[in-house]
Order: sequence, then structure tokens, then C-alpha cells
Amino acid sequence: MRKLILLLSIVFVATAAYPQVVESHKPMGRLSYKWITKRIESPKRDERRMKKGVRIIKRKHISSNQVYKLSLIFAEDEYRLGFVKGVYPSITDKSNAIVVCDAFEKFSHQTILWEYIQQQNPRYGVEPTDLTSFQEYLEMKDRKKDRQRDKDDDKETQVDDVAVNETQNDKVETDIIDEDKNETIIENQEDKIEDKTEVTENVSTNENSSIIFPDAKAYTGTNKGCDGYLNEKQFTAFANTVAQFEDDEEKAKICMEYVYTYCFTTEQVMKLGIIIKSEPHRYIFFKTAYPKVFDKDNFLHVKQLLTNDKFIFGINDIYEVPGSPKPHGEPLEETQEKCFLSNDDFAKIKSEIRKESFSTTRVEKAKTLIIQYKCINSQQVKELLSLFSLEEDKVDFAKFAYDYTLDQKNYSVVRDYFTSQSGKNAINEIMNQ
Repeated sequence: MRKLILLLSIVFVATAAYPQVVESHKPMGRLSYKWITKRIESPKRDERRMKKGVRIIKRKHISSNQVYKLSLIFAEDEYRLGFVKGVYPSITDKSNAIVVCDAFEKFSHQTILWEYIQQQNPRYGVEPTDLTSFQEYLEMKDRKKDRQRDKDDDKETQVDDVAVNETQNDKVETDIIDEDKNETIIENQEDKIEDKTEVTENVSTNENSSIIFPDAKAYTGTNKGCDGYLNEKQFTAFANTVAQFEDDEEKAKICMEYVYTYCFTTEQVMKLGIIIKSEPHRYIFFKTAYPKVFDKDNFLHVKQLLTNDKFIFGINDIYEVPGSPKPHGEPLEETQEKCFLSNDDFAKIKSEIRKESFSTTRVEKAKTLIIQYKCINSQQVKELLSLFSLEEDKVDFAKFAYDYTLDQKNYSVVRDYFTSQSGKNAINEIMNQ
């Protein structure tokens, strides 16, 4: 008997010494998540919430974003940390678990959790987190806070409709008797809803009809780690789920979570990008998705959905040029790369303008330089306006510069520079021509 116990102990230690590759699973559905949220919220004390949450989620599959939102239920960081550690083995996208660190108020607890994630992930065969993409996501999130406040005010007017929907969901959840059995019922209901809302059929129509989508079926290149990709039915169900979220940040998070687990084609990534209306969120998703795209050599097609030069050049930077010619599906139309006004050249332009003594002569000098350099964007036009002292000179230059601006779709930043209504109206007029 002792020999048997000793043998089992040796096997256990030897197995634990090597990284464990965990089978990929799909996170729980939206309704299942809501039901579990209410169960965790029901206890009044954080300690009981932590124990109950860990017990419920222990046998389930959950995404990093879902863990992040559940952790916000806890009032104290200590119990929040205990909850996250307890449910960590159930997280399906551990490469993206760094998003949970954002839930902690104290930097010390953020550090503890990050060290814990780094220690645990090798056991599951998880690659290091893409910190660059995550840092860009955090910076974008900070810039969005002020705009989000206005959006939250608009949402308050929809409280009645939300209350009705929550009441309907409550009726569904009151029928839950057995936990595992009812999760299957909820997921089946989600599948029925998704089958009814054929969002992806409309993705490539209307204003997007001019976009060229590459055909992955004609692709013969290789991508390590992606032998296949989601079939049409699987992708349609996922795209419909993403489209049900109103907030672009939530859409981008869900998409970023899934590309760590599943492989997509360039066409599928582009269609998800169309669902994400905000270009910064769209760009972050594109950059995160690139390593897990089946037909990586087709990836430059995503630039059709970007207008900001910084984002376009960002895609160029991460793109790996194929070592040998390969079929690329339907090719993009040949277009010249957009020009780019470097920081040094822009500094020279401002220096030349400052040499002029009067506001009017500065405007004439600025117009000459714009014609000479040609490449200028909306943000740079806005910065030049501060060099003119007279309001009419500012308006005159802004109207002139519009025809030479690369990203005219972003010209609202120039309009918003003006405080007078007459100035705003003047810029609106040229934008609407």
C-alpha cells in the first residue's frame, strides 16, 4: 500500500512540474452571466460573496472581461483578490487576464495579481500577455472618459425600457431549478436569438459595399497555431452576439478575448471591425487579432476600414511581408500610400509662420507652406490655428486648409476649436459641401 501511495505521489509531482495545456472552451453566455451575477450580489458581506462566487464558477468557463465585471461587485480589494485567484483556473482567455488588474484600486493589489498571473500562466501553456496592445487600450480608455459621461446621461432616459427587459429576463431565470440543466436551456435560448438576427448578412452591404474582402479559401500560406478558422455558422453566431452590445469598448473587449482562443480569417476580422464603429477601438482589435489570423498575408486589407494615418501606419508596422509569393485571394486595388507630414517638417512649418509679424501675413505664409508640403492632417491644422490672433484669419485658414487635409472625416476637431457659433457654422458649411 505504501509503495502504491509513493508511486502516485511521484506521478503527481512529475506531472505538475511541466506546463499544462488546457483545452479551449467558450465562455458562459450572456444570460448565464447575468444569472450568476445576481447570485453573487445576493450576500451582504464580501467574504460570503467571495466563497459563493468561487464555488459557483469553479465548474464553469468564464472570460477575463466577465471576471473583471464580477470583481467590481466586491467593496474591498482583499476579497476581490481572493475571488479572482479562486476563479482563475476557469478563465478561458488567460492571455488577456491582465484586464482584471484594472478592477483594483490599490496599486499593491494590482501588482500582486499581475505577479500571480505571470506565475500561473506557464502551468497552462499560455504565452506572455501582449502588453503593448493592452497599454494602448488603457490610454484610449482614459481619453474616452469625458465622452462617456455624456453618453451615460443619454442612457438615463432609457431606464424604463431597460427595466422592462430585466423583468422579462427575471421571468426566465425564475424557472431555474438545477444549475447545470438550466445553463443548457439559457445557452439554447441565446442560439435561437442569434439565429434570428442575421447581422453578418448586412455587414458587407450598404455603405460598406465598396470594401474588398479577401477570400481565405484561396489562401495557401501558413500561420503557426492556426490550422483552421471559425466556420460560417460559428462566426455568424459570434458576430450577432457582439452586435448586441451598444458600447464599442465592450465590443472590442469581447472580440479581443475570442482571438486569444479561436482563429479568424481576415474577412471575419474586417466584418467584426465594421460592427465596432469607433476607429480607435477597431484599430486596437485589429492589432490584437493579427497573430491569430489564418490568412495573415491578406491582413493589409483591414486598412480599408481605417482613416487615421497613425492607425494605418500602425498596421503597416506589425505586418510581416511574406517570404515568397503566395495567393492572396482577391487583391486590393493599387493605390499610392498616403503621404505623411513628419514632426520635424511640421515644426519647420510652424517656425516659418512665426517669423511673420502680423496675423494676416501669417495666414498667407501658412497657405503657401500647405500647398508646398501637401501632407497635413486635421490635428495639425488645429495646432496651426493658435498661431493666428484674429478670429477671421483663423476661419479663413481653416476653410482653405480643408481641401489639402488628408483625413477630412476628422475635420470636426478643427470645428470644435472655435468657440464662436459663427466660426463653427463656417467650418460646418465646408464640411457639408
